[in-house]
Amino acid sequence: MRPMPFILFSALALVAQAPATADLAQRFNAELPGINQMLKEFKTQEALTKVQGLMPAERPAFIGTNLQTIVQSMDNAQGLMSLYRLWANVNSEAGQWEKALEIQEQRAQAARAVLADLDKAQAPIADQWKKVAQESGDYVAKSATRQQELQTNLDALKEDVAAVNAKKKKLDAKGTDELKARIAKAPQDQQELDQILTALPVHKQNLANAPKVAKILGDNHKEIEGLVKTADEAVAKAKKVVADQNEEITSFNTKQVLQKVKIVGKKTWVDAVLLNHDNVTKQGAPQAQAAFLNRLLVLDPSNTGAQKALDNLKAGKEAFIKEAKPAKKSGAKKK
Repeated sequence: MRPMPFILFSALALVAQAPATADLAQRFNAELPGINQMLKEFKTQEALTKVQGLMPAERPAFIGTNLQTIVQSMDNAQGLMSLYRLWANVNSEAGQWEKALEIQEQRAQAARAVLADLDKAQAPIADQWKKVAQESGDYVAKSATRQQELQTNLDALKEDVAAVNAKKKKLDAKGTDELKARIAKAPQDQQELDQILTALPVHKQNLANAPKVAKILGDNHKEIEGLVKTADEAVAKAKKVVADQNEEITSFNTKQVLQKVKIVGKKTWVDAVLLNHDNVTKQGAPQAQAAFLNRLLVLDPSNTGAQKALDNLKAGKEAFIKEAKPAKKSGAKKK
C-alpha cells in the first residue's frame, strides 16, 4: 500500500525585517524557535496552543500614509503570513490536514487583502509623482532656454557698462537711454535668474527621483503579489494532499467491497496501513513519523497500534520496537 505524504513543511526561517518595524514579524521570530523545539519533542498539542495564541484576532490595519508606513505595514504583513504558515504547519504535524488547508486558505485571502490595501495606498503616491515628473520636466525644458537668455543679457550688459565706463565705447543719446533702461531692468532679470538657479536643481532632482519612486512602488507590489502566489501554491498543495488521501481511502474501500469484505471505512484503511510498518518508518526522521501517526490517529482516534507507535517515538524508541518478553520462571525441581 502506498503511504500518503503529509503536509509537513520544511523548517521555517526567520523573517527578515528592519529594526523597530513589524510587530508580527518580531512576534514570529521570537516564538519560532520554541515552537520548533516543541515539535521536535513531540509536544504537538502544546505547540498548537502556543501558535494559536500568537495569531491576531484580525488582520492588522494597513497604514498607507507614506512610503515609510507602507513599508512597515508590508513588514507586518510578512509577519502575518509567516504566522499563518507556522499555524498550518503545526496543525499538519498534529494530523489536522483539513484544518491546515483551512488556514492556508485564510492566509491566501489575507494576502489578497493586503495587496488590495497596498495598491490603494500607493495609487495616490504614483499619481502625485507622475504629476511632479510632468511639471518638473516642463519647468526644466522651459527654464533652460530662459536661463541662457537671461545670463546672456546680463553678461552683455556688464560688458557694455564696463566699455562705456572705460570710454572704450561711445553712445549717442538713444544708445544711452537704451543702456539706462537695460540697467534699470537688470535687478529684475537677476532676480528671475536667481529663482531659476534655485528651483532648477530641485526640479532636476524630482526628475531623477520619479523613476526611483516608481521602482519602489513596483517592487512593493511584486513583493506582496509574491505573498499571494506563495499562499495560493500552499493552498493547492494542501488540497492535493487531502484529496489524494481521500482518493486512496475510497479506492481501498472500493476494492474491499469488490472482494466482498464487509468492513470498510477510514479505520479499516488505517489498519491496513499499519500492517506494513514501512508505511510509517519510511517517512524518515522520528518527527516525520510522529506527524504521520498523528494523521492516522485523526482518521482513527482509537487505533491502539498507531498510539503505541507514537508513544514509542515519544519515549525515544523506534516506532515498532519489539519489547522483550519476560522469561518464564522455571518450576522447582522435584526431589
